[in-house]
Amino acid sequence: MTDIKEIKLVDVKNNSNIINNLNSIYKLWGYEEVSPSFINTLETIKGRGVIDENQVVGIVSNNALCLRPEMTTSIVKLSSTRLINKKRPIRLFTNGMVFYKKNNKNSIKLQENLQSGIELIGYDTKSPEIEVINILFDAIDNINLKDDCNLCLLVSTTKIMDLILHKYKKNNFEEIKKSLVNFDQDNLSKLEIDEDDKYILKDLLFTRGEPIEILKKLKTIYGTSKTLDDLNFLFETLSKISNRYGVKIQLDPTFQPHLNLYEGIVFQLIGENGKYKNVIAKGGRYDELVRFFSPNEKIFNGIGFTISVDILRNLIKEEKTDKKKILLMFKDSYLLEKGMNEQKVQQKKGNIAVLHLNPCNDLTKANQIMRENNCSEILWVN
Repeated sequence: MTDIKEIKLVDVKNNSNIINNLNSIYKLWGYEEVSPSFINTLETIKGRGVIDENQVVGIVSNNALCLRPEMTTSIVKLSSTRLINKKRPIRLFTNGMVFYKKNNKNSIKLQENLQSGIELIGYDTKSPEIEVINILFDAIDNINLKDDCNLCLLVSTTKIMDLILHKYKKNNFEEIKKSLVNFDQDNLSKLEIDEDDKYILKDLLFTRGEPIEILKKLKTIYGTSKTLDDLNFLFETLSKISNRYGVKIQLDPTFQPHLNLYEGIVFQLIGENGKYKNVIAKGGRYDELVRFFSPNEKIFNGIGFTISVDILRNLIKEEKTDKKKILLMFKDSYLLEKGMNEQKVQQKKGNIAVLHLNPCNDLTKANQIMRENNCSEILWVN
């Protein structure tokens, strides 16, 4: 049983407008469009353990080939093959569908989502996150969001999780990590570890807020470290950018992404619309994915984001167009050619012009045809 839904015409129009707006921003930042294959080998997807095999949509009986469940892996692989000789850094953007399935008790639901995003690969800098997150804010700022859509960038890094879990490598490591990621206080309480450690770990579950303040708290617990110093520099820079765009930033030490794709900075852009929270975009660093596909690269870093166009579409204001939509009609068939000429005249004026190709003498019928074509007026060709 599948869960594929036909897209309404108005949604197709909005999707197209969103994609065009996003693309215009990507290009201004020097990014080039690519169109990676819809089809991946299962070996490619499993190679880095990116996604659970049970969620992959296979297209042959043995699942040797599958529809892409996300964009990044295909693009990183592309950078290591057809783009292997392209000068680094590589700045790429893409738009398209991704596919995955959800296994329920009595059915399998196939889902497809329209995504748009960028990838920055091989940038020789300590903090490529600054460019990528700046572009994300700029791209969303170019979309006409509803006034009550408050934006928040939820950020974490796998390095903080490594710092938290360092002392537990030989003692309940996986259970502690699982409990932190799943916000499972009960499981933490059951673990056979020091009570003071339990208190700290439970407190971290509720530790989220302004990044510089959270980093100060982590330093009081774990002491000074290069990881926290580097993050302090990064967030001081990102805070200035986020303030310019009116986006709140929150650091959550225990937040980890669903896909086993990222290592380093991970983030989600959330739109809070009333009581609803919508994950508009997801992204992060995937240096090890670059290393996996391109072991001979000089610089092993990659970072990007994907925007969910389907979610973003529900957060935009209804666009009002100033363009007229005119229905051109004529009463005698010999006026068809004149009607075609008038259609071109109206289009050059910037008006939407629909020419009814059959003669019509009935005013009532003409008005009905106008409504059926969603036109605002009739222009009779004489």
